[in-house]
Amino acid sequence: MFDDVLLRCSLIFCLAGAGLWDLWIRRIPNWWLTFWFALGLGYLMNSSWLAAAGYLARNAAAVGILFLFFLCRMMGAGDIKCMALICGYLGFASGFFVIGTGMAVGACWSLGKLFYRKQFRDRLGLLTAYIRRTIQEKRLIVYDVSEEDKREVTVPLVFCLFWGLCGFLLIYPF
Repeated sequence: MFDDVLLRCSLIFCLAGAGLWDLWIRRIPNWWLTFWFALGLGYLMNSSWLAAAGYLARNAAAVGILFLFFLCRMMGAGDIKCMALICGYLGFASGFFVIGTGMAVGACWSLGKLFYRKQFRDRLGLLTAYIRRTIQEKRLIVYDVSEEDKREVTVPLVFCLFWGLCGFLLIYPF
């Protein structure tokens, strides 16, 4: 059921558009994600109510698990919604593969940016200070950078998730 060609094609178009928005303006419109959420739900409701319930449960579980990263400002809301759509469309096993592959693409991109700008040592120092402070204070602290620094250091994660989906489709084609 989750290997349905129509669902995979829908997810490709969803992530391609969202990835381009994330790359160009660093923001994904809610109407775009709502359209693809409703399309997937409608398609699965037409299939069976159990499939639709599973879709809703997977979306809710993914948002619930990833919401902690949003609270710490480590991920944007659009990133989390796209990851929830991936899990909703593909299921948890395939969804985690796509997300993991997308995260690996994002990590390589980020490391490349850090080495190119010669900021690796500085950013590693900031990360270790954040981890040390979080452990010492025994609470979650917002991991945030200044606004002028934000465009320079962030990576468009949904664009990377799109490439993770492309990698998944190379391994598990239609």
